[in-house]
Amino acid sequence: MPNPMNEAAVESIELEAVDDKIAELVPLFDGDYTFFRKRAKKVPISYSTAAGGTTGRPSWRNSMVIQGGAPIVTGTGDQTSLLRGTGITTAAFAQSPVGFFGVTEYTYLSEIATQGKERGLVEISTDLVKRSLNSFLTGIAAQIAGPGVGSGTIAIIPSTATVSSSSGSGATTSYISGITNAASFTDQQVIQVFSAEGGTNRGTATVSYTDAVAQTVWFSTALPSGTVTGDYLIISGASGAQGAGLANIHYWNVNSNAGTVGGLSRASYPGRLSTPTINMNGQQITPSVFQRALILLGRALGPDAEAMSSMVWYGQPDQLYTLNAQWYERMITQNLEGKGAEMMDIGRKEMSKTFGGREYQVSYQADPTRVDGLVMSNWMFGELKECGLYDFGGGNTVMPVPDVGTTNGTYITDRMFAYDAFFQLCNKAPRSGIYLQQCGVLAV
Repeated sequence: MPNPMNEAAVESIELEAVDDKIAELVPLFDGDYTFFRKRAKKVPISYSTAAGGTTGRPSWRNSMVIQGGAPIVTGTGDQTSLLRGTGITTAAFAQSPVGFFGVTEYTYLSEIATQGKERGLVEISTDLVKRSLNSFLTGIAAQIAGPGVGSGTIAIIPSTATVSSSSGSGATTSYISGITNAASFTDQQVIQVFSAEGGTNRGTATVSYTDAVAQTVWFSTALPSGTVTGDYLIISGASGAQGAGLANIHYWNVNSNAGTVGGLSRASYPGRLSTPTINMNGQQITPSVFQRALILLGRALGPDAEAMSSMVWYGQPDQLYTLNAQWYERMITQNLEGKGAEMMDIGRKEMSKTFGGREYQVSYQADPTRVDGLVMSNWMFGELKECGLYDFGGGNTVMPVPDVGTTNGTYITDRMFAYDAFFQLCNKAPRSGIYLQQCGVLAV
């Protein structure tokens, strides 16, 4: 009986076909750090100090005139008493920088197995540097845009979310769906679950994958016992207390005369440390809302204040989409197609990059129901250490990993490097901003 050569007999000489480009499936959103570092006034700062016998004296102060003087009186001018005079009152925010780290570890074999074009599409040790930086900046952006009040909060589990723990296995052991800013999480990130800011720390969980389209965060571990809607998902290493982490947008833009900000009591200076707001109560923002915002800014600063010209809008692209959809609804088209057989394309290549003539800075980590007006001339970026590779000492940025699992004190064939950044944000004049809250969002 004939024995023809089959495919199995030639497998050893077959060539593998491998695409020369690596598909990008990991979402990266790293623009917020760059935006604030470029647009806010950047100043070098030191770390908190205990000099002079003090305990943890903040190293960075931003001063302001918080109360005016020289009140007006009337008189005849004929031997009228001038009365006693008054002067201005000053105050200062006191802050310290916050440090962030992002560590990457890889094996020696993964490095040598991908060295050179004949072994891999990319050299893993080089490729990881770029990808790790993007992931690190995505995590920092989430801290800037986070919903917490300077507590390190990444997201608050909405009341409409689904929380499922230990319902699967592996990368899908647990999940939380219905998180509107799922883009704020990064793959393999360890997060803490708190009952509230400064509340009970329920424990930790490890993210496996994020799905910002389906608004779902998947976990490779069980969620901490008691995890429910309303809980706060907070960056690892943070205490969870308000004001103990990065002073983010939600820390400064608060419409209230209660609590503290930058070490100052709002109640001591009513109105001066409170940010104007417009509550949309679930209604969509419209073009006229911008004029309402300008009126409030004029009341807060005076119509001729220089800061009025430096305001930019900051929010999710969802709100830009909502505004653009209104434009399409109102657009009147004319028949300018000539003799062509095709219908005229009334769509536009890009969404608007402005709102009311002011720049709109897009952030995928922001609250989709909120848009903040930031007067950038009043924002400060205090920097202790610029984002970069962590120096282990002597200029070494890559180090071996100790073998902590044995007693012989040697190393394993792994290597590690890290990115770090130490900085803080300050809005010198919270009264000068504005934010739109509870804005209606069109389904995307």
